[in-house]
Amino acid sequence: MKVSVAELVDVVDQQFQQSLFKNLFCTVESQIHFNVNTRKALQLLNEQKSDKFTNEDVDVLLQNIINRFIWTFYRTDPYINFNAEDKLIIPQIYLLMLRDVSKFQIEEVEKRHYERICWFIRKTNPGIYQINRNPDRYAKHFTSAEYSSAFQMELLGIDRQHLKEPILDIGCGEHGYLVNYLREQGLEAFGIDRLQIDKGYFFNGNWLEFEYGNQRWGTIISNLSFSSHFLHHFSQKDGLDISYAKVYMKILKSLVTGGTWIYAPSITYFENLLPDNKYLVSQSPIDTGSYKTVIHKL
Repeated sequence: MKVSVAELVDVVDQQFQQSLFKNLFCTVESQIHFNVNTRKALQLLNEQKSDKFTNEDVDVLLQNIINRFIWTFYRTDPYINFNAEDKLIIPQIYLLMLRDVSKFQIEEVEKRHYERICWFIRKTNPGIYQINRNPDRYAKHFTSAEYSSAFQMELLGIDRQHLKEPILDIGCGEHGYLVNYLREQGLEAFGIDRLQIDKGYFFNGNWLEFEYGNQRWGTIISNLSFSSHFLHHFSQKDGLDISYAKVYMKILKSLVTGGTWIYAPSITYFENLLPDNKYLVSQSPIDTGSYKTVIHKL
């Protein structure tokens, strides 16, 4: 019996769904295992050695694995970060698992596979390892939501009549509600998010690696996204806050003279370091109990 790529994609989706929110680093026992369909699919793959998939088939399968892997971890902890180099390792982990199928019993394949994933997360996001190395069966979960355009406009006090174009929404979300709304109003708006798909005015990518440019944007908006992550990593002392500080300055550089960056929550300790002869910084309270910041580039 031959297993198709479409069937494998479905098996992958089921396995990741089963693993969602489970704690990889539980100190009592492993919380993640191959389910029945995964075991069956791996056995069939081992038996059909002569029936090779095309390169296109393999690419489709690996891309699905990468997307589901990243989505699963982002759903559990939105503060986790995978850069471009990290993403190249993910398919290698799964190719090694397929190689192991022809050499070991399924229990050993499973053990080696999840050991590689644990190594990968410890290497790329050591803070995740530190907060989850405990007896809890489920990983520490941080809530993340995508807000309506109306909510964001009201929360940040945005007046569309005074928005300077072009506009960039950092962390626009999978659906890009604010970007779509602004474009419906006739404004030149763009969005970047790691859950977005590259299409026209949306960019798929990591905001720490995005090319913001020099004097490119009239208005930049980031609601409960970039600055939230900056503050989180600063509090965790995991070193990633240094990367955020560098990108923060790149974002300011990408504003045109007279441009504005509007974001929440405020990052007071960092904002106090900005030269007042180059930037006008103001803070005001918002309904979430924190503050929003508006930076005007002079």
